[in-house]
Amino acid sequence: MALPWSYRTSLAEEQRAVRERAGLADVSQLQVLSVAGPGAVDCLERLLPRRIADMPISTMRFSVVLSRFGRIVDEAMILRLRADAFWISHGCGTTRAQLHKLVEAGEVANVTIDALDDLHVLSLQGPRSLPVLAALAPPEAALEELPFLAHRRVTLGAASLLVTRSGFTGELGFELFCASNDVVALWRSLLQVGAPEGLVPYAYRCLDLLRIEAGFTLYPVDLAIASSLWEADLGWMVRDKTADYVGSAALMRAKAAPSTTRRFAGLRFGGEQAIARGTMVQRDARDIGVVTSSAYAPASAETLCLVHVDALELGRAEPVQVGHTEGTLQRLPFRERRGGTAPRQALRPELG
Repeated sequence: MALPWSYRTSLAEEQRAVRERAGLADVSQLQVLSVAGPGAVDCLERLLPRRIADMPISTMRFSVVLSRFGRIVDEAMILRLRADAFWISHGCGTTRAQLHKLVEAGEVANVTIDALDDLHVLSLQGPRSLPVLAALAPPEAALEELPFLAHRRVTLGAASLLVTRSGFTGELGFELFCASNDVVALWRSLLQVGAPEGLVPYAYRCLDLLRIEAGFTLYPVDLAIASSLWEADLGWMVRDKTADYVGSAALMRAKAAPSTTRRFAGLRFGGEQAIARGTMVQRDARDIGVVTSSAYAPASAETLCLVHVDALELGRAEPVQVGHTEGTLQRLPFRERRGGTAPRQALRPELG
């Protein structure tokens, strides 16, 4: 299911709800795969640049998926359910195709890959998201004790589902993986118990703004432009990796290449601007980068952009130009990440 572009509520109202109270989104456009069997760990170690073998059960890890040329072709959240059973929640890239290529080529064995098309995903985000969820959960669920990037099986009302402490907004939040037969009743129940907390549904425009404010890059709009993990500030993923993986040889060549000089940064302008993806960023009439994402932030009455620019330009105070508009580069995020969401990005090296 596609995430709605907008609801009857305004972008300003939805942004304020998630930042100050709670918001609910249907993010069922995420695709979920089951990877299970005696060869599941070897399969994921072969697929991903991030180490998987040492993942504790009931935890999650963020990774990207690479092509054999070392380019980012998807992003994925890995959930470990058992020693030999995982879920991969991924976006619109080629994760499923990459997995099947490994199996068909005989590079991995003793593994079963299934698309969990019956699963829907709801994202409950905001500083008041815990009381909303707790109103439906039994006391023994103890969701207040669920660590960031962990998950557990919980019964909410009549539905048994997987609850994760995760999200893409930079706020305290949870994502709920539930069966299609349960999702409508669950959505309505969350809206009902969340009404006293000020919960409102939020749509794609708001989600895109929230993740830009939090400095989260997205595939394909941002990450597809990076020539390697190093240009995407994601080199920390391979820090502990020893097993060979798809794209590893090309990635190591890219690390040694002196041309790997671009990084993601932020750019802000006062007022509401229409900044198209692909617009060039200039300084002194020189092209120094490109806009990959932008959104208007009603709370601060400014336009926020994620840009991929020459790293050497980041330390300069002089303004940059995007068309006829002038702004200043800054390090990400635009807004401090809260609710225990920082560890996912804490391993990122400083820009520059």
